Amino acid sequence: MAHENWDNVRQLLLTDRSINSCVLLIEMKKNIKYLVCLVIGSILTILLIMLLCNYFVRSNSEGRLYTDIDSIPKYEVGLLLGTTPQTRVSRRANQFFKNRIDAAEYLYKAGKIKSILISGDENSLDGINEVECMKDSLVARGIPKNAFILDGKGFRTLDAVVRATNVYDAHNYVVISQKFHCERAIYLAEHLGLDVHDLIGFNAADATSNMAFLTYIREYFARVKIFIDIFTGKESRSRENTDTESASDVAKPYTTREEKGNLIIYTPNASSR
Repeated sequence: MAHENWDNVRQLLLTDRSINSCVLLIEMKKNIKYLVCLVIGSILTILLIMLLCNYFVRSNSEGRLYTDIDSIPKYEVGLLLGTTPQTRVSRRANQFFKNRIDAAEYLYKAGKIKSILISGDENSLDGINEVECMKDSLVARGIPKNAFILDGKGFRTLDAVVRATNVYDAHNYVVISQKFHCERAIYLAEHLGLDVHDLIGFNAADATSNMAFLTYIREYFARVKIFIDIFTGKESRSRENTDTESASDVAKPYTTREEKGNLIIYTPNASSR
């Protein structure tokens, strides 16, 4: 009798354990399902935000971006946005750089702009001076040296447009860069409370190298950051007035000069690294 009772108790315990295991398994499945839904929902939300930001930035400059040199109106100033002549990863020739130089040359020689404000990082990519590289590359193509205004504190696109107006007194100008970059620069300039009007862009040719797609992917995130910068009141990293700097002052630490065709590359000496 006692043996039968013990068997019954053991059977009940096993049944209870099975029930608990089933309950735990069901709870785990629910939690996994919840986490999967949360991850998918987060990804979809991020994608939706990126698409909306991209839409607002693109539509803002619709009808104001030019690729035809004959159709673009004449302006006093072209704002050439800086980049390095070499890619950051493989140190190969940067197509974005070359194509922006081409675009600035076309505009100036066609009489569409009278001066070129080059805004970039004076100490980028292991010390390379974007501004001097661009200026000398254009000088090598026959653009006179007195046609340039140099801003080595254009560390980001936000800095470039803020300083173009607040430091160099440019209130309407042609942005010179690739289409995606022109769109972003114009949106920033017009939504940061700057005194600007009638901004347009001249699209340099896009890069077609295998690594260029990384830049295009990055641009979607950069467009989200536009709205973060605007909503948080992000200011330019460098607010000091540098309009008294000369070209030689900007280039002072960069003593190694290398010519590659019509492109000029400055690299720092050992003491400036």
